[in-house]
Amino acid sequence: MRSSYVTELRFALAALAAALGPGLAAGAAADDEAARGRDLAMRLCARCHLNPGQGEKNGPDGVPGFRAVSKRPHQTFEGVVQWLESKPPMMPDHHLTRDEIFRLAAFIMSLADEKE
Repeated sequence: MRSSYVTELRFALAALAAALGPGLAAGAAADDEAARGRDLAMRLCARCHLNPGQGEKNGPDGVPGFRAVSKRPHQTFEGVVQWLESKPPMMPDHHLTRDEIFRLAAFIMSLADEKE
């Protein structure tokens, strides 16, 4: 129980640091988690969500790019975590751990400030 709380707190702090900007010492931790999330995304998600020029989903069968997901109005780290935890039926179940979900969310949200 305590380990889960500590892990969740660490990721929340990393997400907060990423949102507040690179001037914080914790920004390096957020960057590290986002980099780990990127590695995970490249292994599990790239085929569907990391295609060049991919935007928001088009129609009910469309697949959004991660950059488009990160730029949705009012999108948050917590929102991405909740979506991934819900095990959406249209996506493969990769049996992600909580740490992996947090890392993917950190990576996805790190794309929000990137230029198209």
